[in-house]
Amino acid sequence: MQEEQLEKMRLKAKNLEKVVVVLSVVMLLVYIAIGYLLATQENGIGTLSGMKAVIFIAEIIFVVAVVAVGTGLLLWLIIVKHAYDKFNLSFKSKYVQQVISSIEGFEKLQYVPKGGFTWDDVRNAAAVNSGDKRYYDSEDLLMGEYENIRFQISDVCTRKMVRMSKKNRVEEIFSGQMICLDQFDDTKRSNGHIQIFEKKFMSNMVGWKAENEIHTENEIFNSRFSVFAYDEHNAYYILTPQRIEKIMHFADVMNGQVSFVFRDEKLFVAVRRDSMFDASMDEPVSKQTKNIIEDAEFIQMAKEILIAS
Repeated sequence: MQEEQLEKMRLKAKNLEKVVVVLSVVMLLVYIAIGYLLATQENGIGTLSGMKAVIFIAEIIFVVAVVAVGTGLLLWLIIVKHAYDKFNLSFKSKYVQQVISSIEGFEKLQYVPKGGFTWDDVRNAAAVNSGDKRYYDSEDLLMGEYENIRFQISDVCTRKMVRMSKKNRVEEIFSGQMICLDQFDDTKRSNGHIQIFEKKFMSNMVGWKAENEIHTENEIFNSRFSVFAYDEHNAYYILTPQRIEKIMHFADVMNGQVSFVFRDEKLFVAVRRDSMFDASMDEPVSKQTKNIIEDAEFIQMAKEILIAS
């Protein structure tokens, strides 16, 4: 799909949104006029006095407001959402994959809109707190290879039930993207989990942790990250000075909640960030194309961590 085609679809959805706003304002004025006529009719407000008149006016205003908002939402769902969904589907299922495929090194890409990491995948990776299984969600799965390294990246949202003021409510733990890169260096296979969390975000996103907390020779890294490992000796072997520098650079670029887990021949990286797949009606497609290319750097930088010597 060409960028120009997608831009036409975006503009159509955006223009329809403007039409719905105008229609909603017109309908609001109509409802106000109807409300006024009802209030001033023979059996209306003229027959009331005091608090009864105030209550009657309040009821009229409330009904007008509810009907106006309901009409606006209905028009948006019928007119705008249909156009946006069509634009968004083309963006997600065709354009994102097309743009990433054009970047050197990416190949064998496959996009699965309803696919994602399973709850067990996230729990076993231990990069974020997996929360309650019944409230877990993952979608927009992109699979492929980058410079012969297999990867999967997907949106992930974990939640849990909490009790506050004698009421239960579902609370979000983590919402962002998780990537899994496969084929670790055969000579540097991770024995069990090596988990790396930024200290300032630990309380928000950490689930279960490996039994041994370790410290590297890099004091700057130690002050910023907490590391937990099943096998301490193996962890020191995996966390080379070069890899530590790449991990810190990655966290600097992402500028948000990040975590890293080495397990067997895999690297898992979780980042709290917006989806790379959802299209925006408010930004030109050309700008969103640049965003996709920047998002692809997420995969590229994670791969550099994986292969660091």
